Amino acid sequence: MAQALASSPKYKVSELKNQTPTVEKKESVLKTYKPLILVFTFVLLVSLAYQVSLDAFLSHLFMNHIMAGFFIGLSFFKFFDLNAFSKSFSSYDPIAQRWQGYGKVYPFIELLLGLLFVSGEMLLLASAFTILILSITTYGVYLRLQSKSKFQCACLGTGFNLPLSNVTITENLVMIAMASYSLAAM
Repeated sequence: MAQALASSPKYKVSELKNQTPTVEKKESVLKTYKPLILVFTFVLLVSLAYQVSLDAFLSHLFMNHIMAGFFIGLSFFKFFDLNAFSKSFSSYDPIAQRWQGYGKVYPFIELLLGLLFVSGEMLLLASAFTILILSITTYGVYLRLQSKSKFQCACLGTGFNLPLSNVTITENLVMIAMASYSLAAM
């Protein structure tokens, strides 16, 4: 069966112990990451819509609103099941691996950061803290990816089956870059 499917990259053969081989359909990148793409699209549209109401495009304000939207939006999904999020998050975040309570506090931290970015208050603290926590998480994701094991990304909580991947690293690095820009612009 494996030879028959070798010419079709959309399918793969996997064998389960004591069972016959099964055929699994690989999902496209767009289908796999659809929830994350939708969140990003909505955040981008809301941030752009606010810019339209201004006399000029303000890049620092635009990035603050994108960060606010991401933090608030992503924290929202984590609140659906804090315990499951905490467990999933501890599979790759170095702080959550050492302190189980961190996974339960993390969505509140994201919500607070989002509110600070949207309000424009305490941006120095919000930007510095964003760089710190996302750098630590990105390092943990990098280590997990190096192990070649499959893990679920908890960025949208556990309601969506997103794989931990380079997309997670890219998302975090973009947020770190925007927070760094925000610090530099102060």
